[in-house]
Amino acid sequence: MKPKEPALTEDELRSILPASFRNGNAWVGPPHNRVRYFLASDLNMDKLTEASAYFFVLGKVKSPRPLHYQLALGLEIQVSERMDTHLLWIKDKVYIKPLPQYLLEPKFWSEYLDCPKSCPYASDFQLLRESGLMRRSAQFSQEVPCEHSKLWKCAMGFVYSYVALIAHESDFAIAKSHKLVPGSLEFHEWKLFVDRMLRGGKLYGQIAERFTYGELDLARLNTVMMLHRPLRYLSPWGGDSDSFFPGHRFSPLPALCAAVATVLFSSEQAKLVMTRLKENKGLVLVVYVTCIPSPLYCSRC
Repeated sequence: MKPKEPALTEDELRSILPASFRNGNAWVGPPHNRVRYFLASDLNMDKLTEASAYFFVLGKVKSPRPLHYQLALGLEIQVSERMDTHLLWIKDKVYIKPLPQYLLEPKFWSEYLDCPKSCPYASDFQLLRESGLMRRSAQFSQEVPCEHSKLWKCAMGFVYSYVALIAHESDFAIAKSHKLVPGSLEFHEWKLFVDRMLRGGKLYGQIAERFTYGELDLARLNTVMMLHRPLRYLSPWGGDSDSFFPGHRFSPLPALCAAVATVLFSSEQAKLVMTRLKENKGLVLVVYVTCIPSPLYCSRC
């Protein structure tokens, strides 16, 4: 039996985790003594998951394009520490979350991201992870989903996106210049990390659904969210929680139209129509662009 590796010390955790994090609206503190709370915040994609049914409208099922290609397209890299904004693009910008040091540490994966033995789904977690079938299993039980699998799939998907973003040494240089990777990391070390993560060819089967898509259109995403929760967008107290970036201000007219559209599309007949439209993605895009002109979704402050 393989001996268990010693746990990461407090100093080691301090060296690979951020200086502080927010746990709720009021509490700010160090992450090294609240690691699991920190991970629940740092790997949180709940808001973006609300739009998962419309991912096919927001982007394509493919890996993100390398960083050198992003720049060649004229996109400016904007650093964002929120996971739910990673690889969202709008106009001439693409938002990218830096790869944290803790995801480069194997002991951190086994200690904090792997399913612990105390979890009732630990054996299922290990079996699905080794077989590369985790992405197909939203939960291990019909009654209670395994929270550890949720964090694992997000972390693996995030790493998968970086494997695609940093393919060449030129991509690595761009990542270093924008502080997207730790400053101490060297390109040969990055290649070893990629080789370890891709070993076995099962990485894709362990990632969250969001990461099966590449870059997502932020303009369309905000419109989808407005359609999904129109009353929130009509509320004057919405603030930052209602849009992915506070710099986007929504006009009340399209929000009101969205509210009416949501009511109309709540019938079973409309749901049947939407189901049939989804089978013809090209048609959906035509309807989407025609019904909601892009200049209406928001205006710059």
